[in-house]
Amino acid sequence: MELEENIILQIKSKLSSLSKSEKKLGKYILSHAVETVNDNTSELAKKAGVSPATVVRFCRSIGLSGFSQLKIRLYADASGLDREIYTDITSNEDIAMIADKLALRFNQSITQTANLLETGCIEKITAMVDKSPAIYVYGIGASHVAAEDFMHKFSRIGKPVVHTLDHHLLGSSLINASKDSMFVAISNSGETNEVIKLTQIAKQNGLFTAGITQKRDSTLARIVDVPLIHHGGEAVLLRSAATTSLAAQLFTIDVLYFAYVARHYEEIMHRLKNSKINIQTFFRKENN
Repeated sequence: MELEENIILQIKSKLSSLSKSEKKLGKYILSHAVETVNDNTSELAKKAGVSPATVVRFCRSIGLSGFSQLKIRLYADASGLDREIYTDITSNEDIAMIADKLALRFNQSITQTANLLETGCIEKITAMVDKSPAIYVYGIGASHVAAEDFMHKFSRIGKPVVHTLDHHLLGSSLINASKDSMFVAISNSGETNEVIKLTQIAKQNGLFTAGITQKRDSTLARIVDVPLIHHGGEAVLLRSAATTSLAAQLFTIDVLYFAYVARHYEEIMHRLKNSKINIQTFFRKENN
């Protein structure tokens, strides 16, 4: 099921990838969202200082069928909300407004990621998780948090996962890994040097590689066997996009995890119950 995305945040997240004239139009629409609803193509083009053809191209570039759909989405998303909610956090921001702004961005990030994730890619990766004697995973910076989450989730259900921040150590492990193992690389930009180098080492040694990134045209997405593309968020100074892109990475890992669990449900539920009982028994004895 295709989930409806917030068009204001959708435009903001696409701005950096648009042509110069499309970007100019996008910025105008963001500043005059309610007014744009009442314009026709020629009127909007004149006000924004672009050609009518640019309006048509802009709509397609942000994933819409045409200007009519843009106006419908703008009316739905812009007319009922305070425009301030679409801006980044400001000095002395009210706490309630901070919460509302972040909630809007988190919802947008998860919705767009759900629409971007490809079922076929998820199935290929979960099939390799099933077959691999060991899974190596790496991320740096905020992506390290996502890599750690991957390790915790899959380790709890009995999958051997190797994760460390030391890329030299992980590189050595990949060189000596069994050929039917797999490497999961996580990088929001898809260009992180350490992530790219480790992915290349994994590929050179015959490992299956999967990449989690927001950039479909990034180096990481191009070189892995299976890329998973998530929403990245808009580029802003306070890096709220880094927060929402991390949420998108965690959501992507959740989808992978629960897709795997769903295919091995009885076995995994049995493992989790036994693990819980044994750990509780062990620590209860230790505390006595």
